[in-house]
Amino acid sequence: MARLERLPGRELVIVRYSPNHDIFCEWVYNDADINAAKVIWARDMGSARNQELLRYFKDRQAFLLEADKHPAELLAYSAANSTAIEIPAPGDKE
Repeated sequence: MARLERLPGRELVIVRYSPNHDIFCEWVYNDADINAAKVIWARDMGSARNQELLRYFKDRQAFLLEADKHPAELLAYSAANSTAIEIPAPGDKE
């Protein structure tokens, strides 16, 4: 997303997928040196685990990307939009 590249500073984007997400439409790709990257992409892992990411990358502006909305929606990450629908990975036991 070009908008993120134009922002000053560095960003963390937490990507939220819907339960019926097309697994062949992936947003989360990162540079080899993730800590030095301008933008870090991470999957939404639920509020508690997202907070771990936010603490680790506390020097970055955080965003939530609603990837399966049409068009995709980029929002400032906040407590109000942090509740995630946790989707088990294929093969995980529930």
